[in-house]
Amino acid sequence: MKDLRRLIRLIKKKGQRSIQLVNNNFRKNETSKDNLLYEGIINNQFTNDEDAAQAIFDTDPGNRNYRNAKGKLRYKLLNHLYFLDYDKESYTQYQKVEYECLHTLHQCKILINEGAADLAAKLLPQLIKTAEEFEFVEIAVDALTLLRNHYAKKGKVTPFTETTESLEAQRKLQQVVQDCRDLYFTTIVHINKSVSAQNRVIDQVPEAIEKINKEAQKQNSNSLHVLASKLELTYNSMQWAFEKNIKLCNELEKKYLNRSSDEIVVDLDRHEIAFTHLKSHLYKGDIKEGVEYAKNQLRLFRPSGRTWFRFAEYYFLLLTKGEQYEEASALFRTIRTNKNYNTLPDPIRNRWYIYRAYLIFFNDSKILRWGYNIDEFIVNKPAYPREYAGLNVATLTIQFLFLLREGYIEEIKACIAEIQQYKSAHLDKRHNYRNSIFIRMLEIVVEKDFEVEKIQEKGHTYYKKLLKHRIPSDINQDSEVIPYEKIWEHVLNIIKSNKAYTHFRFYSAKAM
Repeated sequence: MKDLRRLIRLIKKKGQRSIQLVNNNFRKNETSKDNLLYEGIINNQFTNDEDAAQAIFDTDPGNRNYRNAKGKLRYKLLNHLYFLDYDKESYTQYQKVEYECLHTLHQCKILINEGAADLAAKLLPQLIKTAEEFEFVEIAVDALTLLRNHYAKKGKVTPFTETTESLEAQRKLQQVVQDCRDLYFTTIVHINKSVSAQNRVIDQVPEAIEKINKEAQKQNSNSLHVLASKLELTYNSMQWAFEKNIKLCNELEKKYLNRSSDEIVVDLDRHEIAFTHLKSHLYKGDIKEGVEYAKNQLRLFRPSGRTWFRFAEYYFLLLTKGEQYEEASALFRTIRTNKNYNTLPDPIRNRWYIYRAYLIFFNDSKILRWGYNIDEFIVNKPAYPREYAGLNVATLTIQFLFLLREGYIEEIKACIAEIQQYKSAHLDKRHNYRNSIFIRMLEIVVEKDFEVEKIQEKGHTYYKKLLKHRIPSDINQDSEVIPYEKIWEHVLNIIKSNKAYTHFRFYSAKAM
């Protein structure tokens, strides 16, 4: 009771600022402009300043009233950061404890500044114990410093000495951790900058991984082991060593993640590891193992979350590249009927629009065609921006397949001409080599007048190049909903079996 009375006097004496928070549920029917702005944003009514300013104030974004509403909303949202609900199941124990430790440290600093250091001293020992247990070295150093200073002011020599020793140990650990983090982020910044920057540092990455792992073993530190593992996963992806990534993901999941969120005590995102694991199966070509893994892991994701859509998309591509079209169609329907599908960014929904055309071609059904004008899709020229070049190639490829199957000779020639024009203007062979190879193979179809033996003979050289060069492990570059090698087999089979090409060759020869 004594401590509570002191806290009440402290707060009453200083007073308190009015806490302005966003009215999340509008139970009070608040109609303030900043709340209207908030409601419009979360309901996807406003996607830019122009729409919001026009709807709320009938003006442009430069208007003072609109800028004031934005500022007030920003202030309220920042206030909300102090009241986030970290008790939800989606948060790990690590995240919850870190959040609470930061709160407690902030509270202790306020108490000390307000002359209630003895109250802070009661909170600090448990804070220090928790911070050391979870390897929050910065928090531990700050908390130990506050406690040491308190003992110094009270003239308590023994606890001062003991705390000073603990502080020195944590400072040494902090320096080790900071050195490892510096090494990690110095490496990562070059990897993320550009391909040329990657090439300059790639030979140094194994040494960086080894250094961090050595310190992890020396300090018996899970946090440093996780840091080294993250860098190793990135390096393996760059080296196309997806088999190593599958093994490492299995180890990380077994050691840290195969448990409830309340038992995860390291800074590791189980969703990101699951995604990396699935992606590794996809690009290694482990269709069977990957599909089984994806089925088991999809339940980890909230179906309404953006990460669920991301994971499901790679699951879908695993199915299509394994030619499991019925399963892919079922997954597509699950994704397409998700209530949050329409909130996805345009590039993602555009990919699904193209995926649907592939499913119709390889596994046609009434439910896939319902509400989807496939004829319009076939004739429309794609015009996605340069950064989404893969979408253009994927669209032109499936358009070609539809036209080929129908035997529309003139339309096929026009499609090939469109593909050639796109290839010449937009494709850089250094980053789109497989696309360039496959487009050349499609050109051969027309050049050889749909004569399958000649097409097969001329195209075999390029077919071997496809087998040699891997599909890019980047969904924005990976335009191969189905691998080009398999599509090429379909192309040859269609030409062999479609009488339209027999007739075309016959009349072409007769005309000559």
